Amino acid sequence: MDKRESGNYYKVRESYRDENGKTKVRNVLYLGTLENILERFSNPIPEEVELKSVPFAPAAALRRAFEDLELNDLFTRVFDKENKHGFPAWKKIFLLVWRRFFKKMSMREVVERYSDHVFPFWWREDITTVQRFYQFLKEEMDEEKIETLQVELAQRVLDGERIEECYLDTTDYCTYARGNTKYLRIGRSKDGVVGRRLVGLALIVSSDDMPVMNQAYPGNRHDSKLFSKLFKRICRRIESLGSDLEEVTIVFDRGFDDGDNYDLSRLSESHIVAGVKKNWKSVKAKIDAADLDEFQLSHETEHGKCYVKDSGRVQIGKGKWRIVLSYHDTTREKIRKKMEEARSETEDLLEHLREKIERRRRGRPITKGGIEKELKKVLGKWYGCLDWSFDSGERSLEFEGWNEEWNRYYETAGVHAIITDHEDWSPSKVARTYFGRKNIEDMFHLTKKALVVPVEPPYVKEDHLVRAHLFLVFVGLLCYQYLRRKLPNDMSEKDVKRAFDKLDMTVAIEENTPQFKLSNIDNDTLPLLESLELGKFLPE
Repeated sequence: MDKRESGNYYKVRESYRDENGKTKVRNVLYLGTLENILERFSNPIPEEVELKSVPFAPAAALRRAFEDLELNDLFTRVFDKENKHGFPAWKKIFLLVWRRFFKKMSMREVVERYSDHVFPFWWREDITTVQRFYQFLKEEMDEEKIETLQVELAQRVLDGERIEECYLDTTDYCTYARGNTKYLRIGRSKDGVVGRRLVGLALIVSSDDMPVMNQAYPGNRHDSKLFSKLFKRICRRIESLGSDLEEVTIVFDRGFDDGDNYDLSRLSESHIVAGVKKNWKSVKAKIDAADLDEFQLSHETEHGKCYVKDSGRVQIGKGKWRIVLSYHDTTREKIRKKMEEARSETEDLLEHLREKIERRRRGRPITKGGIEKELKKVLGKWYGCLDWSFDSGERSLEFEGWNEEWNRYYETAGVHAIITDHEDWSPSKVARTYFGRKNIEDMFHLTKKALVVPVEPPYVKEDHLVRAHLFLVFVGLLCYQYLRRKLPNDMSEKDVKRAFDKLDMTVAIEENTPQFKLSNIDNDTLPLLESLELGKFLPE
């Protein structure tokens, strides 16, 4: 029994001997409060259930991916070759992934609600305990095994296909752990909260959107500081998957901008397509000299029509690169509109401050620092485009106008610089390849919005559990992308999620014989049912 301020909580515990022969105690079943225990055992299970509806689609779809990719055999071979687990290792991994596969359940809910889903009709053995799940993650999923598994998983989904392009990106996720570890580092979360522990995740996907590698790294680290190790690992992974580096293009964004990083990638055997920041003198000169009338239409996306221009070569780091400039017309107009609004708001603010200074009312006097703070709040990165002065002695605020920097920002709004070592690619192909990065950003969106496997582990505090958890994210995302290939192209992510939520299984007891049928088959669920052939997973 655990005594806490909120009450007494009961557990079932057992003794065991560790590898050194010492007697230890571990939890095997969480019972909760006395009220929970009373409720659990005072409500008998009815002997005959005439009709019951249980969730079906997420478990059946995930099982389809596991069977097609033969993950049952893979995880058994790696984790359970000697059949030492009472509850098979592959089923542990299945449940660990499934709990976040179009769901958002804690491990405790998985254990407690196991009987409310399709699993008891598939698997006759009892589910393991919450503690055993985490014990399994701790003891079995070390770095070497995760590396080996990632390679084999990527080989299975690629199915002999060679990698032509691969995309690298990173993101931070917020946790609620209190102490720093190797991976959990204090920083600012994506929603602006300072003081949260962050864990970083790097993801590498192929051109057909299949994850081929993920990597946990310390949170609150700038991408440019991570690039060297990530890039070398990517090259090793590509070769381990049977692809020739000389025939592969690695794509990454300007978040990795750094001279040493560009030098490292330039000297590698692989080809490069990368975003580059405008603050390089050579890049800035190319953008300033660009005539937008010379840009040619490349392709059209959800961000508008994309225009491109081959702008020759630039010196970045110790080498020269070919540079392609591009912009999307819709994005360009949005930036210009935002600039115009900021300009108007700034001029109104200056007029308001000037009137306030002239009235000379009581209270804290206006200072130059205070004015500067308010202007920066409105203008942001465009603050340097404004010329103004304040004489504290004369109490006069002068607006001297917008300088040439403002005109440059306005004229080059939305222009993006892309560098590459491909000399024979057209500017359009360079731009299309670079903006193909959107797919990896969509995958991060999936993980964060609880559509597939919400990666944020709010109560995972130890590094080995963080690493294991992010590997499970990799497995879930890989299974989802595998299934997504089989679904109609016109099904949006919302359509897919709606279909998964609706498709259930109805259990009817007729003359002591259970009958299983699918329910809610309509225009939403039929494409999911037919494309994945989920009917084969109805219990017999």
